[in-house]
Amino acid sequence: MDMQGILFIILIVILFILTVLFIPYWMTMRSIPKVIKAFRQKNAIGEKNALPIDELELKPKSIFRRMFTRRDYSQQGLQFLIRAEVVDITEEGKFFLNEQNLMLSKWKHL
Repeated sequence: MDMQGILFIILIVILFILTVLFIPYWMTMRSIPKVIKAFRQKNAIGEKNALPIDELELKPKSIFRRMFTRRDYSQQGLQFLIRAEVVDITEEGKFFLNEQNLMLSKWKHL
């Protein structure tokens, strides 16, 4: 195999790795403002206003629905916000937006 062939294969591998890692991360980051907006629209701010995931309309889609629609990254965005402690979960399993932690995060402008 000549040098151009090797460089072409290396370029394809690098592009594949970037695609596999970057696009899902970018789509997850893009979904975070939508998740925060869903909490604000439903007034799920603070523990006393916590809502189940069904009422927030952030419940994962069924397998049948996922087959015929675009991939929804709102679940990954929600999990990211939970890990960042911007979204908290009550003992009953209800979700709410923690405004104090949101103001300390990089999404404070939302």
